[in-house]
Amino acid sequence: MKTREIFDICLARYRSLGKGIGNKMAAVDMTRPSNGYLWRPENVRASEYVADFEAAGTRALRRSEWKGRRKLFVIYFLSELDYKRAIKLVGVSENTFEYWASQVKNAVGRECARVGLFPPQEYFRMRRS
Repeated sequence: MKTREIFDICLARYRSLGKGIGNKMAAVDMTRPSNGYLWRPENVRASEYVADFEAAGTRALRRSEWKGRRKLFVIYFLSELDYKRAIKLVGVSENTFEYWASQVKNAVGRECARVGLFPPQEYFRMRRS
C-alpha cells in the first residue's frame, strides 16, 4: 500500500476520533438517531491514537528545513482549515502548497506505518502494558 493511502486512512481515523485539535471525543452523537450497535474504542485508547498520530507527524516533519511543512500539517490536516485559507496561513503559492502536502502525506504515512498506527484496527487490538 502506498504511504499516501496509509496517511489518508490514519488521518480519517484521527478525525473520526478526535474531531480536530482541542475538541472532546464523544462516544455518542446525540443529534442523530442510533443505527444500532456501533463499535467505538474506549476514550483512553482513542485519545492515545489521536496523540500518537500527532506525534508521528511531528517526528516525520522534524527536519529544520521542513518548518513550513509542519505548519501545513497542523493547519490543513489536523485543524481541517479550508483549503484557500490554509494556503494563505502557510504563506506559500498554491503549487508549493500542493507539493508540500504531497510530501507531508508521504513522510507521515511512512511514520504511521513504522510506529504501528496502520492499520488502525490492529492498533486498537493491541493492549498497552
